[in-house]
Amino acid sequence: MQQFINLNGQHHRADEPVIHHQSRAFQYGDALYETMHANGKQVQFFREHMDHLVRAMERLKMVVPPKIRSGGIEKEIARLLHSNRHLKGAGVTITFFRNSGEIHLSEEEGASYLIATEGLANEGYALNEKGLMVDLYAELKVPLTPLSNIKTNNGMLYVMAGLYQKEKKLDECLLINARDEITSGIGSSVFMVSGSVLLTPPLASGCGDEVMRKKVIEYAEREGLEVDERQPLFLDDFLKAEEVFFANATEGIRWVSGIRKKRYFKKTARKLTARLNKETAID
Repeated sequence: MQQFINLNGQHHRADEPVIHHQSRAFQYGDALYETMHANGKQVQFFREHMDHLVRAMERLKMVVPPKIRSGGIEKEIARLLHSNRHLKGAGVTITFFRNSGEIHLSEEEGASYLIATEGLANEGYALNEKGLMVDLYAELKVPLTPLSNIKTNNGMLYVMAGLYQKEKKLDECLLINARDEITSGIGSSVFMVSGSVLLTPPLASGCGDEVMRKKVIEYAEREGLEVDERQPLFLDDFLKAEEVFFANATEGIRWVSGIRKKRYFKKTARKLTARLNKETAID
């Protein structure tokens, strides 16, 4: 079936070229993106995702398109989901990039956006039946800069980590920063359970300021768990934990069965997945 993308409000065939070779996203990685989960035509946590995008764009001195603030983007996403027949579970990616092709530009340069959707196997969030096998990726380290918490298109570190994952026949990798603190997975926030405490790397370690990270923390607290997102975490901490899991907006929660010789449970991951589905259920 023919698929479409949305570029600045206009639908184009997904197999047709639409980005100019002088695009700043292509030439300089001058772009940022947000991934979301949709069920039917409803995007989960849409307002939180848009608020996150606006903050990131303002930090990058991008002009925020009026449709973001007015909610018009939500209607465009719904229309694209309908055109692509992604009427059950779907992943949605929206990318913003500065328009000018010049490396020197003013802060007034406008931004374009591109929306793409992809059908998923499940309408809601399904916890993986088989746990993930994980190890550390340490060949490249997450840089600690004021932009570390933003999802930009400068993703070579994550590409190399993905190649390492494939080479070592792993399901995911843990990334670290220059201080050897765990930051995240390749495309997900990471959590561990130690006793009755849920821990996740602090933003100061360079992890992404993800919407799903915030939701997992919120739901864990509602479930009565103590949450610690302030102290740096290291590989040794994960090797002593009872549970480890990843979370992102598209896939939800994925539990880890093992890191090296260490094995884990999935009790908390199962409980939080159930809570996530309850909170996002369509009436």
